[in-house]
Formats: sequence, C-alpha cells, structure tokens
Amino acid sequence: MTPSRVPQPRTPADRVAPAPGAAAQLSAPLAALFPPGVLAAELQGDPLGQPDDARTLTRARELLNDAEWHSIAECSAARIRDFTAGRLCAHRALQGLGIDGFTLLPAPDRQPCWPEGISGSITHTEAYAAAVIGRLGRVGSLGLDCERIGAVAQPLWDQICTPAELGQFVHWPAADRDRAATLCFVAKEAFYKAQFALCAELLEFDAVRIDLREASLPEGAFRVHPLRTLRVQGAAGERAPSLAWTGRFRCHAGYVSAGIALPARIE
Repeated sequence: MTPSRVPQPRTPADRVAPAPGAAAQLSAPLAALFPPGVLAAELQGDPLGQPDDARTLTRARELLNDAEWHSIAECSAARIRDFTAGRLCAHRALQGLGIDGFTLLPAPDRQPCWPEGISGSITHTEAYAAAVIGRLGRVGSLGLDCERIGAVAQPLWDQICTPAELGQFVHWPAADRDRAATLCFVAKEAFYKAQFALCAELLEFDAVRIDLREASLPEGAFRVHPLRTLRVQGAAGERAPSLAWTGRFRCHAGYVSAGIALPARIE
C-alpha cells in the first residue's frame, strides 16, 4: 500500500487525547481474532506523552534498545512515535512466549524481523498500537490492522472500495456506514500484511473484495475474495472465484481492528 492512500491525519480537535506513559498489555479479545496459539498485546494512549520533538526522542530512546533506536533515530518524530508504540506491544507479546529482550529491527521494506520460528504483525494508528505473534507450526502468516472509526472519510471510499463493496454499505444502517468503510479498509490491510510476509507481493485496494455479509457489530467475520490470481494462492494456480480467506474483526473504544491468518507456506 502507498502512504498517500491511507487515512489522513485528523485536525487537533478530532484527535484522541493521549495517555502519557501508557504501557502495552496482553489482550485476549485481540488474540481471539486469530486461531489458537496467537498472543496479542495492545497499547491504548501514547507512551511518549504530548507531542514534542525533543521529549519524544528522549523518551523513545529510553524505551527502545540501542539497535532499535539507531534504526529509526533519523526518522521523523511521528515515525519514531509509531515505531516505539508498536515495538512496545511486540516486546510484551514476545515476553508471553518467553522471549525477552529481543531486538526487533525493521527490514529494508520496514517489515519487522521477527525471531526465527515466529510469525507476527504490528499495527499503529492514532493513540493505539497492537501486535500479534505466534509460533510457526501452530499458526500461519499473521496480518493485523486497526483504524479509528471515521478516519476513512467518505471521499476515500471510491479509492479503497470496489463497486461491490460500496454496494454492501447500503445494507448497513446509515449511522454504521463509517464502521463498514473502516472495516473494509482494515480487513484489506490485514490481508495484505499477511500475504506480503509470505510472498512480498505489493497489492492495491482493487486486488481483493471484502465480503461483509457475515459481519455484525460489534464483532464478527469477513471474507477476502481475490479479484485476480495472487502469488499467495500458490503454484496450483487457483483462480479468483475458487479461493477465499476468512478473517475476524472487533469494534472497540472507537476503533476497528481486523485480523487474519494465512497458511505459513505457499505450495
């Protein structure tokens, strides 16, 4: 996904008030979006406190280990803030598997370099971050995404959604269509993360269609249907109508989170 296609920052009046010093905690509801064997951690608020470039850098350097800090030290304050929140969640989840003190560096494509034998995914948005992990062999390739309800503004719907997806929105109550659009966005992002970890294929929003017919608020399931042959479909060459993947979502505290697990190996 290209950065210009994601929801744009809100005005100060729309921002969620940060909770300075927020800590990552294990989350059973978030882990429930995935098969058994997945651990999840989330962080609500902002671990770096109020936006201030100097204090942001100082606090981030305290929370990250040296190698993680040096991997982002030249980045913008916003990137450092997101990176730190996501790493705190990942570290907390890894601790749940008995992996403590691991240096989670970004690859050149910015994907996290997880410990050997571990599958994982990180998401961060305004005043919220989360990570999920599991051991390969118990779980497949994981994809997690979250966004604030309303951040996917209606002018973006035509860019993010296929005509078939837009047609589903009319069956939702008018007050819930922002949720439907946000769900469509995070479901695609979660799928794209999981498949990118397997085959490094960059996809646009029109590569898949999200079926929301099984979705019901505040949580439920969605289906991902490929609209063209994808590398993640494997060498068997299955065509778009013959394959779909199921993920799950939850609405919580003004956000929608979506998760999906794909088989860990492409045949």
